[in-house]
Amino acid sequence: MSTKNDVRSITLGLLVIFFWGISFVAIKIVVSVIPPITMATLRFAISWFILWLFSRLTLKERKLPKKAKWLSILAGIWGITIYFMFENFGVSFTTPSQTSILIATVPIFTIIIADISRKKSSSFMLYFMSFVSLAGVSVIIVSNGFELKGDALGDLLVLGAAISWGMYTLYINKLFNYDNLLTTVEMTKWGLIFLIPFSIIELSIERPDITTFFRIDVILWLIFLGALCSGFGYLIWNYAVRSLGSRTSSSFIYLIPVVSVLADTMILKNIPSIWIYIGGVITMIGVILGEKIGKKEEVII
Repeated sequence: MSTKNDVRSITLGLLVIFFWGISFVAIKIVVSVIPPITMATLRFAISWFILWLFSRLTLKERKLPKKAKWLSILAGIWGITIYFMFENFGVSFTTPSQTSILIATVPIFTIIIADISRKKSSSFMLYFMSFVSLAGVSVIIVSNGFELKGDALGDLLVLGAAISWGMYTLYINKLFNYDNLLTTVEMTKWGLIFLIPFSIIELSIERPDITTFFRIDVILWLIFLGALCSGFGYLIWNYAVRSLGSRTSSSFIYLIPVVSVLADTMILKNIPSIWIYIGGVITMIGVILGEKIGKKEEVII
């Protein structure tokens, strides 16, 4: 690959990381007005429309084999429906900074889930690094006192999102040989379809003031999430992964908490406590060293 293509791929990859880092702040703002599941439904309605339109304009062959469709459905359920239900509810209780650090534990749960699925254990050191990461997570969760409400509840919900993304990774890896855009459109469609009934139930229970959904700031943040973070974001990220390789591009993900903490401080004026920094450092040490060990063992993270 040429240096020019490398630079372009790295630039695009970092741009998506910037979007994703800010996304936790955007979610926090939007879920203060739109209920979490309904917010996810609207976000992925925007995302699906963009991806569907792009596929119509760029692809001649738009059919997937039956196996790829089933894998896309399962990927959509785990990576969109379940993941964003957990994440959006979690962010509504905790801070964007804490959310981004906790989501960074995704590689740990991916290792565990992969080992279970293949019925083979990774090395002791890899699991030790996983333990280090979870120790850092524990510091974050108990930093404000452990009660199943407020930050602690939000943190546990976010961890549920991290686990569901590990499940999503299992299915997305099996889709590697199929067209990236088609499978992304398909999984987004089914993730959206399974969100809709939960959204209807949520609206019937909470009965929010629909007129507040049309606040300019809420609309702009929702478009940002649907178009840049989910729609074009997925396309750009997948391009970067295919150009640079999953190992190189995955290292960019470690920058998400940095962007989130800065955005949380600048936009929402949330100043993380010293314990969040301590827990965050411990977590990231475990995740980064674990990822390096995983490379040597050829474990998909």
